[in-house]
Amino acid sequence: MQKARLKLKHIVFLIVLMLIAAGCPSAMADTAPLIKTDKEIYNAGETVRVNYSNAPGSSRDWICIVAAGSSDNDAGDYQYMPGGASQGEMIFTAPAPGKYEVRAYYNYSRKGYVVSARYSFSVLSVAPAKAVAAEEKIKPAEIPAAKVAAAGVPQFNVAVFHFTPLSVDATTYGIIVTKTLINVPKMQSLFAIMDRKDLEFFLSANNLQQDDKIDNIIEIGARLGLNFVIAGNVEKRGSLIITDCKAVSIAKRNIAFTNKFISTGEANLVSNVVKMSNSLIEAILRSEN
Repeated sequence: MQKARLKLKHIVFLIVLMLIAAGCPSAMADTAPLIKTDKEIYNAGETVRVNYSNAPGSSRDWICIVAAGSSDNDAGDYQYMPGGASQGEMIFTAPAPGKYEVRAYYNYSRKGYVVSARYSFSVLSVAPAKAVAAEEKIKPAEIPAAKVAAAGVPQFNVAVFHFTPLSVDATTYGIIVTKTLINVPKMQSLFAIMDRKDLEFFLSANNLQQDDKIDNIIEIGARLGLNFVIAGNVEKRGSLIITDCKAVSIAKRNIAFTNKFISTGEANLVSNVVKMSNSLIEAILRSEN
């Protein structure tokens, strides 16, 4: 008799668990991270409105647009999310024609490159000529001669690869180094810097990955018709941020510049990148003389 009662209690307990489980999907759906674009198809250059919800509200979390099929550690075109906001809207510009994903990285400081939510969309060309231009980007190209700027200084075609984080806690610094280097005014004025969106599109279309390995850099640089590629890695050791940077000459197939420096915080890191860029620019200009 006692065994029968115990068996009955066990059955009742299982039924209760099943009822709770049946209600969980709807409850989880209410709290799961969500992200969505306002449309599924855009024209190149059009405004992309990205709506997000159920975010933790950390100012270190971010949302990005990358080419479909890109690895989860590709930053693409990204923006940091406003601190304290669990839901909202972020504005991007539709990149070159192709298939893309918008991705959200919540609790980034703890999880690193773990995608919390993603949503696919496509970008079409406004005019047929645009589509032809997009196709031409993924074809192999010969390395062009450097153009000459108005001041008589050779204007080289340069790409800045995303700086590889050597640990999860260095991922933010990899993004900071890459964006800071690209946006240095002197870099912008002296070199023809390849647009990050075009680089991401090319890599995705050709199943390639950007890293700081010399052979890979030379292969990608040659196919894109670049004169130089800047790449490197970032490591976090305690309170120190260690950055290793190199510039590779595609034509000469060698390293034209290398530099390793230590920073003690984000502000110091940005300052050091800007200072280092002066030596980097001089080395690139000097290497072709």
